[in-house]
Amino acid sequence: MAKSYDNNTETPRPGPKKAAPAKPAPAAGGPGPGRLSDAQRRAQQMANKPPVSPTQFFQEAWVELKKTTWPNRDILTKSTSVVLALVATVAIWVGGLNYILDIITAKVFLGR
Repeated sequence: MAKSYDNNTETPRPGPKKAAPAKPAPAAGGPGPGRLSDAQRRAQQMANKPPVSPTQFFQEAWVELKKTTWPNRDILTKSTSVVLALVATVAIWVGGLNYILDIITAKVFLGR
């Protein structure tokens, strides 16, 4: 029994969790309650929809872009500098590793 910190009474510990009931397997080749058949149904519904015009697509995209919260200049500058520093660090590390491995392979295979 575990003690509760709110009061000095003991609270029962939870027992083992019961297993979820097994879901019936879908029939061979037929629709079933599985996620795959749901995905196939949704894909078929989307395939049956008429295509969206480019004008409507860009209008909806513009509406979604208006909802976006864009970073201010300070955050953008800091994030960009962090990315550039990491890229430079990894480039130097990979270049150094390449140089070392080049020396090793030249000695092993070319006898230099």
